[in-house]
Amino acid sequence: MTRESGSVVFLNGTSSSGKSTIAKELQKSLDEPYLHISVDAFLHQLPDAYLTDNKYLFSDALPILLAGFNTSNAAIAHAGNNVIIDHVLQEPSWVAPCVKAFDGLQVVFVGVHCSLAVLEAREKSRGDRQVGMARYQYDRVHSHNTYDVEVDTSEMTVEQCVSVIREYVHSDMRPIAFDKLRAANI
Repeated sequence: MTRESGSVVFLNGTSSSGKSTIAKELQKSLDEPYLHISVDAFLHQLPDAYLTDNKYLFSDALPILLAGFNTSNAAIAHAGNNVIIDHVLQEPSWVAPCVKAFDGLQVVFVGVHCSLAVLEAREKSRGDRQVGMARYQYDRVHSHNTYDVEVDTSEMTVEQCVSVIREYVHSDMRPIAFDKLRAANI
């Protein structure tokens, strides 16, 4: 059975903003099955020694890994699978290669926002996050300022966030954020 390209919901937000929680709940609420693909899970395929060495993750190797992540996710969608992508576009230079990889697909680009105070409290309470990462990412992740849908997990419940995203996905609205970013060569 072959079908047209799958649907893509792309969640972008800082570490601890609630993207994974939203993705899991969104999967449950959508009418068709969606794969949840996380950049964290992708990077955790590396040997542990590389994950604990921040020099490696912040070296020239990271853009190559992210190119593989973006290209493989686009291929999964081009094959007809629906995907929810959970990503952190923490560097402005990561946006253009990302939107280029998804050319030819309709991508609902979702900004997952959260106040810095809430992010830092979540980061500390979770215990599995590098303290300070959310602060580092806070002003960077949304610097392109272009989304189809935006939610704020410090002001909205998970259910409210999922409802807003689900409503957009099931609407007749055509997502345009990735097209705008591609045209702007960001």
